[in-house]
Amino acid sequence: MMSINLDYETEKYLVAILAKENTTSSELIERLLREYLESIQPKKGFFERLLSS
Repeated sequence: MMSINLDYETEKYLVAILAKENTTSSELIERLLREYLESIQPKKGFFERLLSS
């Protein structure tokens, strides 16, 4: 488990996002990290995607 300290403004953003997305902070962080990691990975070419299916 990890804990973080957020400033007041950032905590307000988090609360608003959690309410809008109807999710937990853990689920949101997991999704954001997964999406970020995917965005920085090199894109697979057509044949790589075809072979990995």
